[in-house]
Amino acid sequence: MALYYYKTKKTLWVKGEKKEKYVARQRVQGTLTEDDIAEELTKALSMEAPEVLLAMDELTDQIIKAMLRGQTIKVEGLGTFTPSLKTKSSDAPEEVNADAIQRVNINFRPDVKLKRMMDDVELKYYSQFETEHI
Repeated sequence: MALYYYKTKKTLWVKGEKKEKYVARQRVQGTLTEDDIAEELTKALSMEAPEVLLAMDELTDQIIKAMLRGQTIKVEGLGTFTPSLKTKSSDAPEEVNADAIQRVNINFRPDVKLKRMMDDVELKYYSQFETEHI
């Protein structure tokens, strides 16, 4: 397995100046759906696809419920999901209220095992996918 990359031109700030630079970008190889993952899991487990899909849906529901309660969820081998807030700052504590909250986010920190696997991934150049800038 490998990650494919291509070259593209990008405008970047370098030492306070806008400059055109070339960078590597990942070529996305498509998207796996819940059904695709369930199909792979049925091959690896002694479960049928409907059972796998039901288990996946229940896992999703449990993660959502825990997040809505303000809990952090750690999935061994995958990572940690934590609810977080983006807020406006205020000079006075009485100005900090629900209106100061601009957005509710979800932070994801990948598990060490997952991060280490990505350290060893093979990288391949995909020359057929150049952008018009090159």
